[in-house]
Amino acid sequence: MLLTSIPDKKNARLVQENGESPKEEIEAISQPEYVEPQGKEKEVPAPVEDDTAEELVEDGKRHLNVVFIGHVDAGKSTIGGQILFLSGQVDDPTIQKYEKEAKDKSRESWYMAYIMDTNEEERVKGITVEVGRAHFETETTRFTILDAPSYVPNMISGASQADIGVLEG
Repeated sequence: MLLTSIPDKKNARLVQENGESPKEEIEAISQPEYVEPQGKEKEVPAPVEDDTAEELVEDGKRHLNVVFIGHVDAGKSTIGGQILFLSGQVDDPTIQKYEKEAKDKSRESWYMAYIMDTNEEERVKGITVEVGRAHFETETTRFTILDAPSYVPNMISGASQADIGVLEG
């Protein structure tokens, strides 16, 4: 069976060479066939709780650590800063202060990154040196943003704390 991708204005779909949808064949393949176990049954150990999995915080919300990783100048700190600004964690006067500071350093487009890159070395060089951490919440979830540096050993320390990773490139 030959499948090709045919772009559709509303969504992509797969069609067979003869133009018919392979839906029935795909459904048949995706439905696993149950096989009765033979012989001695194997004991399956009880699942072990994973400390890095989503946890419930005191107010009943789940907690997720999200790390942003990628190469230098991919926009990791900028996206983290933008999320914090849009979620109401940073007020307008603070943003205006960061805009002025970035403009004074001829780095006008970096002002959102200043939310995550808090030390002077990071702001002068324009690179994240240490794993940046910040928090925001929704009705059901408390998020910790981890802004990982591009330097691999430091990036690994940030990534090892994450439940979810976003690779930017």
